[in-house]
Amino acid sequence: MTTSFLFAILAASPSVILPSHGFLVIPTTSTSTSFSPRSIAGSPNCPTQINNGGERDRICSLKASTTAGGKGGSGASTAADVTKSSNKRSTDFQPVDPLMIRNVALVGHSHSGKTALAEWMLFDEHILAKRPRAGESVLDFDPAEAARHSSVFSHFLRVPHAGRLLEITDTPWGDFQSDANAALDGSDGAVIVASASDGVQAGTLSSFKYCQENGIKCILALSKMDRPFLDVDSLLSDLETSLGMKPVPLQTVCDDGGEFQGVNSIFELDSNGEITKSNIEGTEAAWMELEEAVAMTDDDLLMEYLDSSTLAPEQVIHGLQNAVRNQKILPVVFTSAEKNVGIPELMDAVAAFLPNPVDVREDALNAACASEEGKCGLTPGIEAGFAARVVHTTVDSFGSLSILRVISNGCDKDGKFESIPHSVVNLRTRDTIKIGLTAFVLQGKERVSLPNGSRILPGNVIAVPKLPDSVHTNDILTIPDAVNEEESEIKIEVSTKALTPLSRSSKDVPLMFCATVSLPDADGKKSGKGKVVNSGDDKLISALDAISREDLAVRLEQNAGNLLLHCMSGDHAKLIASRLKERYDITIELGLPPVQYKETISKSVVNVEGRHKKQSGGRGQFGVCLISMEPLEEGAGIEFESRIKGGVISKPFISSVEKGVREQLQSGGPLAGYPVTDVKVILTDGKMHSVDSNDFAFQSAGKQAVKQALSKTHTILLQPMEQATFVISDAEQGEVNSVVSRNDGYVTGSDSAGDGSGQIEISAILPSANIPAVSDVLRAKTGGSGTFTSEFSHYQAVNDEHTVKSIVEQSPHRHE
Repeated sequence: MTTSFLFAILAASPSVILPSHGFLVIPTTSTSTSFSPRSIAGSPNCPTQINNGGERDRICSLKASTTAGGKGGSGASTAADVTKSSNKRSTDFQPVDPLMIRNVALVGHSHSGKTALAEWMLFDEHILAKRPRAGESVLDFDPAEAARHSSVFSHFLRVPHAGRLLEITDTPWGDFQSDANAALDGSDGAVIVASASDGVQAGTLSSFKYCQENGIKCILALSKMDRPFLDVDSLLSDLETSLGMKPVPLQTVCDDGGEFQGVNSIFELDSNGEITKSNIEGTEAAWMELEEAVAMTDDDLLMEYLDSSTLAPEQVIHGLQNAVRNQKILPVVFTSAEKNVGIPELMDAVAAFLPNPVDVREDALNAACASEEGKCGLTPGIEAGFAARVVHTTVDSFGSLSILRVISNGCDKDGKFESIPHSVVNLRTRDTIKIGLTAFVLQGKERVSLPNGSRILPGNVIAVPKLPDSVHTNDILTIPDAVNEEESEIKIEVSTKALTPLSRSSKDVPLMFCATVSLPDADGKKSGKGKVVNSGDDKLISALDAISREDLAVRLEQNAGNLLLHCMSGDHAKLIASRLKERYDITIELGLPPVQYKETISKSVVNVEGRHKKQSGGRGQFGVCLISMEPLEEGAGIEFESRIKGGVISKPFISSVEKGVREQLQSGGPLAGYPVTDVKVILTDGKMHSVDSNDFAFQSAGKQAVKQALSKTHTILLQPMEQATFVISDAEQGEVNSVVSRNDGYVTGSDSAGDGSGQIEISAILPSANIPAVSDVLRAKTGGSGTFTSEFSHYQAVNDEHTVKSIVEQSPHRHE
């Protein structure tokens, strides 16, 4: 084995403080006491201190300051002391194999505190030079994120802690759940961040469900524990009810009169990876609760627990690791980013109980070996050679950057992991792709170049620039010689349900909003300063294509001459518009998608004449036809019947009449100019001239007959109706029913979603014109948890006179 490629660059690279963003580019190592008590001074069982500014002073021993990832001891130092010593220790940490890597995504509801926890991880491990401050995020560096005060994209960081390298992905949620899902699909584990002050939220439920369905091992971090009036026991009970799994705390909460003071951990973790039971006073009850919970996950442990009423600490620790690995238990840690309490313990829990990349590959290979088609004897993490999953794509003025999660890699003759291959195959497209010599590791916004020949370990996250546009997020890249083996392994993992980053299939998030995209002003000129964008230019399309590469919840469609933007919500569409302006200097206008209204008739008319006669010297034009018109049932379309007898109109000219009739009906009715449908036109009689009659004359006669017939009958406006399917929690059913009713729809049925989630599926019929409004209202009413899909159902008469008047007045096809 070789050292991790991240730290291969450290010996030649000093730590550098960049005041503009506060990063120490080269990571340093932890000096925090692992699984040590954290609290406010004055609580006798919680010795971690909070200074006068409300921020925790970290505890570091002299030994820890010179030993990477060392276990801390007693005695406190100030934050300034720690920062001064961090440069001396920047090159000490040397992970030697994938067992020392944890690849983890931070997921959960929007504003639950994921980014704050990530930034405090960086600060506690002396990678971030400036203390994190609310409203001054260094990870949410995109202008859109700064304006929203929340993440829009996934951000990647690496945190060395307690002898481990934590490859962390800080993910968004809400409108950007597809980005979070892509990060989860490329991770071995997840930290589900739930706000203790907000209780169980939609993002908590959906992220936990996603992890359970896709074999992603997880722990739960309760954030914002410093907020007043928290009832921890009640919150844990609500979580158990909602998640269907008992959360088991790894700490006890220290409080003083209901005010959060800190936490006491029931474990200790040293730099060698040794986990032991803590002997802190007041943690015994929490240990016993964990002991019982672990025993319930394993038959052998349960028998011993029932016989002796206790388990050895080593059995509990090993049993907890296996239970997390098998998704049978949900460990919980308590944190406060505001007071910087519980963050080292969170990192300890990640390092101690979430699996490493070799564990994940081993489980999949064991399942494959046990199947009839699987191959046995493969070494986890090596297997067929290099394989990686694209977990994120960014596109900017410098080109694209593909973020790869390395799944496996080959070894050279010395048994060391190889570097990045120069040629890979995209399993989705079968394209062979050349990889250049330049690659990076990411620390938030910062890119650190990898020297040529750097060793790549399973679990590492690397960034490769300028891969072809055909490479998309969620693609699997592998070396040419391994294509067949990797495809076979993917099939086996899917069939055995031992899903890993290699085999997880990307899942489309329902896009619930649609808008038209156009450039302002008919002549293509933008108001104000800036370049002129011609309406026929491909710049807009290219820019939107680039945005759709990095935002999986964006889809473009050309429909009836309109460019349609499909996304998650109205706010999402506005964000896309702002990104077009900031990145590409393109100003767009968003509009409601055109509704394809139609018209029909309510009563029959008979023997209406259409005549075309023109004589201007020489050969003339002549054609006469008589038609009857009658309404048909909804959805019948247009029918044409000829009842011509005696050859008064020849067969070729009958076809000419039919063509004219259909063209005139399609060109629009007299009410609002929309196409006429659900009518039957009967050709009953006519006249022709042996010389002057021709195809054009009878087409024109057919059109004139239709115009006359429509003017003599009553026209009805038809609106398209959508079959909408809502997936929501049972508690939100009343809200959805209300939303449907207020938007002129009606519910047709409801049933269980059928996926074991406890959600219900509501079917409803809604006017197509009201679908955009339903999207944003639904997300607001359900806290972002409700989703819906819709498809065309049928046309239905518009009976409300005010609605008809409004549609007619706004119709762009109205005949004046």
